[in-house]
Amino acid sequence: MTTASTGSDHTSTLSGLSIEAKLLVGLMSLAVVYTLSVAQKFLIPVALSFLLSLVLAPVVRWLEQLHVPRPAGAGVIVLVMVAGFSYGVSGSVAPVSNWVENAPRVLRQLELKIYPIKKTVEVVSETAEQVDRIASVNPKPTVQVSELSFREVLYANTQGLVTGTVMVTFLLYFLLSWGRIVLFRIARLLHEHGARHQFLALSAILEGEVSKYLATIALINFCLGIIVAAVLFAFGMPNPLLWGAAAALFNFIPYLGGMTTAILLGATALLTFDGFAVPVLVVASFIGLTIIEGQIVTPLILGKRLALNPLVVFLSVVFLFLLWGVLGALMAVPILITLKLIGDQVESLRPISVIAGR
Repeated sequence: MTTASTGSDHTSTLSGLSIEAKLLVGLMSLAVVYTLSVAQKFLIPVALSFLLSLVLAPVVRWLEQLHVPRPAGAGVIVLVMVAGFSYGVSGSVAPVSNWVENAPRVLRQLELKIYPIKKTVEVVSETAEQVDRIASVNPKPTVQVSELSFREVLYANTQGLVTGTVMVTFLLYFLLSWGRIVLFRIARLLHEHGARHQFLALSAILEGEVSKYLATIALINFCLGIIVAAVLFAFGMPNPLLWGAAAALFNFIPYLGGMTTAILLGATALLTFDGFAVPVLVVASFIGLTIIEGQIVTPLILGKRLALNPLVVFLSVVFLFLLWGVLGALMAVPILITLKLIGDQVESLRPISVIAGR
């Protein structure tokens, strides 16, 4: 009964706005989206650093209790993260280079494997094109597409990755070292005691809940990766550990990550095994594991407090993927949870919590 009345209150508030106010809200929304798109090179590292600082702040506080100075503890944590990231990148260079080198041959093999299906699609496409040519009066102009070489694309992406990594590294260190001091100074600027208390309480809730969520999801995905690797090893798939790591990493992106992994697994299984029976079993096993994880294990562990509306999650992932790419999709759910927690505590932002919650 309370939820229904709350929703009706928000609806009446929105409907009570004047046309000018609604127009202003729409223009501000467009301005926010435009800013998110234009300033992505700055906002992506800032958002990623902020989320990582929420996760790692309890570790820094634990080191501080062991009489390790906060800047020193933050430096150790950041160095460990940089070392782990560098190790992961260096370890993936050889497999990625090998994949790029063998990509043409692999694609030809895959094309031969699915030739019967492709032939059927081509017949249908040719028929549709003939009908289109008969119905068309003016021929369509030819569009020339300028293709970038793989080396140019790789150089551009590597340059952006290095710049973003350096920015995240330094910003994360500063947030872990002095972010708490800045937080308390902002609280001191709030003259009302209630507002100051609410601000500090909200900061503590965000730090605790977001770090708990990310740590729990990381553990669940790690276990999922191990199980996927074991299942693929039982099927005789090549590089089961690499596939397990990929499944764990992609599972941080709801829906789209699992879909991508299933497609890649299916393509690799088609190239590895004769016939279609084993590839279908491989893909079905992976989909079954992700369904069990997403519908049973994760909701059971996280509970109702951090339960999100699946439609809102999907739209958030797609929206940030289109704006910020893969990193945006990875950060979509943590950002959505952060907004939901803020909405739970701030009355004026309660509609966000109502919409995002399940």
